[in-house]
Amino acid sequence: MESKNYKIVKSFITDNEVTLILDWLKTLNHSGDDANFHLKEISKSLKGKSYIFDVSKTDKTKFITKFQSVTDVSTDTPPDFIFDIINRISEEINLPKNNIFFQIVDMNKGGKIAAHYDASIDGIINYKCNISVLSDDYDFFIDKEKINIKEKDMYCFEASLYKHWTEEFNNRRVFLSFGFLVPYSTTNRTENDPRVRLSKRIERYFMK
Repeated sequence: MESKNYKIVKSFITDNEVTLILDWLKTLNHSGDDANFHLKEISKSLKGKSYIFDVSKTDKTKFITKFQSVTDVSTDTPPDFIFDIINRISEEINLPKNNIFFQIVDMNKGGKIAAHYDASIDGIINYKCNISVLSDDYDFFIDKEKINIKEKDMYCFEASLYKHWTEEFNNRRVFLSFGFLVPYSTTNRTENDPRVRLSKRIERYFMK
């Protein structure tokens, strides 16, 4: 199932990977609270925890992870199963792997993703692939579209170009969010694309 605005892969991860992810989540305890004002306002609605990892450790990923982090950015090496998932995403969606970061988010009942655009930098699209690890079925909104997500599904989209959000969740929700920082040409965009121009305006506003 695909749309111009997103790509969805049903049952992208296995039951075993779900178990590995949830067991690993129990070991995480990132500290720090230096999120920027805009992100703090968005993070309040999560009603949970968000841990961010800089996989590539490039200038681009360092900048974006610092901007998008709620807690301290981890540069620890993730478990092998995370790299297996990254490689499968790259092959499935045909994304370069030179600028990658990811978040694991653990939300409590009543949490939601507030409407927002993801941060980006000039020449780059922040392309996200989110995977539902533990959750009831839910609707995810991208611009004017609504897609239904089930546990283990992956949905990918240009997160810096499209506003996206969810409604409140009735139960706990855990998801992985992989960020691939890719050139405009990767998704057939140019600097003159209306959405790219909007992204640049948003970037200038939030980077103040």
